[in-house]
Amino acid sequence: MRHTLSLVGRITTALFRDERANSLPIFAASLFPLLAVVGGGVDASRGYLTKTQLQSACDAGVLAGRRAMAKSGAYEDAEKAKALRLFDANFDAGLLEASNVSFVTQAGNEGDVTGRATARIPTLIMHFFGSDDLSFDVDCMAELQIANTDVMFVLDTTGSMAGTRIAGLRDAVRDFHSTIASSVVDDDVRVRYGFVPYGMTVNAKTLLVDGDMPADYISDTVSYQSRRFAFTTPKHIGTAGSPNTVVETYGSSITSSQCDKYGDNDYPSNGNNPVNSGTAPNNTTQVTYSKRSWSKTSGSGSSAKGTCKRDKRTVVTTYHTVYENSGYWRYVQTTLDVAPLKTFGNYQIATNANSSATTPGYGFHDVRTLAQMSGTTGLTKTSYTWGGCIEERATVQDATMNPVPWGATDLDINSAPDSDDTRWKPYFGPVEFYRNNNYTYVDSSTNLSSVTEYCPAPMKLYQQVDLTPNVIPGWLNTYLNNLTAAGGTYHDIGMIWGGRLGSPNGIFADVVDDEPDRSTSRHVIFMTDGEMAPETDYYSAYGLERYDNRVAPKDTDRTGLVAWHNARFVAACNAIKDEGYTVWVIGFGSSLTDQMKACATGHRAYFSNNVTELRATFRYIASQVADLRLGA
Repeated sequence: MRHTLSLVGRITTALFRDERANSLPIFAASLFPLLAVVGGGVDASRGYLTKTQLQSACDAGVLAGRRAMAKSGAYEDAEKAKALRLFDANFDAGLLEASNVSFVTQAGNEGDVTGRATARIPTLIMHFFGSDDLSFDVDCMAELQIANTDVMFVLDTTGSMAGTRIAGLRDAVRDFHSTIASSVVDDDVRVRYGFVPYGMTVNAKTLLVDGDMPADYISDTVSYQSRRFAFTTPKHIGTAGSPNTVVETYGSSITSSQCDKYGDNDYPSNGNNPVNSGTAPNNTTQVTYSKRSWSKTSGSGSSAKGTCKRDKRTVVTTYHTVYENSGYWRYVQTTLDVAPLKTFGNYQIATNANSSATTPGYGFHDVRTLAQMSGTTGLTKTSYTWGGCIEERATVQDATMNPVPWGATDLDINSAPDSDDTRWKPYFGPVEFYRNNNYTYVDSSTNLSSVTEYCPAPMKLYQQVDLTPNVIPGWLNTYLNNLTAAGGTYHDIGMIWGGRLGSPNGIFADVVDDEPDRSTSRHVIFMTDGEMAPETDYYSAYGLERYDNRVAPKDTDRTGLVAWHNARFVAACNAIKDEGYTVWVIGFGSSLTDQMKACATGHRAYFSNNVTELRATFRYIASQVADLRLGA
């Protein structure tokens, strides 16, 4: 190209010097301005193309850098390298014959990434007019910008999360918040977090105490796999009345020795002293005789006779019947009055009875009735305060839950209770007992094992967070620090209540959709460190599955239960998505199951092998929630 232009220049010079015709000087004189105009246009077009491509590459680079920063939480060499790679992929220096190409990025003070790109290209035509090259420099910036957002965290806090894992989870949520807070560019933006820690059940105490969940959503009477104390041996307790004493005089004169016998009820014939009549529980009477006096009236010596008197003392005993401990307990499904639990006060239950314990009533008495029964003796009692965990409301057995059948009210995340079947029940471990394979009942003279039970930290409805950069709100820190790890893994109960707390059409709609004119982005972040792991003999939100059989048929073993609960889990996920939520799923140290992948919206299911990766995943999700975009 440069050779061709040089040749044109020499020809033009020769023509200019040719004086054989006037047209040639005129042509030559006009050729330079024309070349300048045409050359300027050509080089200007190349310059525009170069600057446009340089700006696009700069934008792509800072976007890549900010995305990498969201994952790692830092902006260092590795993140800068990713930004540079994407810049290079979008700027074709060879095609443009560009030189001195440079792209430099750095982290800004408000969580953004800024960049500056420079390049130089040679001119093609303007070179002949003293301009050898064109230089370009552009600036670019990428930031996270968040809109009004609600995030419901559904967090596995089972036993396997103990130690460094629960600590890492706390830090991961803090990292999430830090990323979100750094993304706010509008003071009017509102961000709220809600929480559902779960294990074998969930805890509704805060919802009830704060009045967000009415107390009448909890049943007053509930059937538990409990026990009754047997008091079936009657024992009659007598109460002696006041004695009635009269003086009796023998009808004729008798000797002193005869009077002695008369005083002992042994004259004129042999008798008993005292004289008892009647049989308990009817009244009994006891008559006791004693000599009062003898007064001689005639004769002398041993043959002397006189008047003999004695005291006749009568006592009538009345009886009431009590029943003694028969020495065994009947372990059986039992209905208890649990209404007092809902005030979170002391609730007395009987825990033992000694061998001589008695009650005023015959029968098999439940632990609550026995504790309240007046006139009992020999009992051991204890006071219990409900922790707020719940048994789920009525459901039906269905292997697929697709569609969710009528009657599966546990999977209804919107409707309020209106009957005992649709109310929740207090999770009441101290009154639940395991009786091996005795499905109806068993009588035992020894204490059978109480159940394995765990109650996680309370759930929390949406609360607005302070979005000051680099500051973790005090309430959030406190809440995270109070998370504890214990119990088995029931993913379904966690997701059911994640949907229930977050639904804009459910029982907490006044909180969820408190500003209906405000457009809100809604997200559920579900994190677990294990696969579904229901137990037949652990006490869960579905009772004791060996006996209650609410989810699966009788005799379904632990392995078999997994599929039944997984179907509920997926159904709960679908219900949440139907309410407009984006669901993000994180497998922490455990592979993602097909059900977890199906739960996630799109392909938003991620695996984190350790705490470091978990924190990075939370930051990455925050960056996606916030929206990555170019700044001005």
